[in-house]
Amino acid sequence: MVSVGNGNIKFEHVQALFDPNRVYALAEFTANLSEPQQTILRQFYDGCNPRPMRDLVRGGADRLQVGAMEFQCSPEELLSGLIETIYAMRNALLHGEVDPDPRVLACYEPAYRIVMLFLGCVR
Repeated sequence: MVSVGNGNIKFEHVQALFDPNRVYALAEFTANLSEPQQTILRQFYDGCNPRPMRDLVRGGADRLQVGAMEFQCSPEELLSGLIETIYAMRNALLHGEVDPDPRVLACYEPAYRIVMLFLGCVR
């Protein structure tokens, strides 16, 4: 973070892995930055969180049979992956990243049905 007034570097840190607690505990972070600057930097840094992707089909965990598919993950990991996938599909659809090709759109009807069933259960 660089001061607009004089161009001095107020905070600079390089990390190999995403680790917010380590960054926020640095003396330079708390001593050199005001509370509003810390808040802005936290929001920016937390927005960059690279959630690691997991292979749910060959993950090495116990086998989980769902219909014709076999997964190697826990039921919780499978549900989390399903929700993330449907949310990504929703974002792609709403933000215009999907071509209106009938084959592509055919993926969205089952996803829509899953979302509606899920929402009916949590209401």
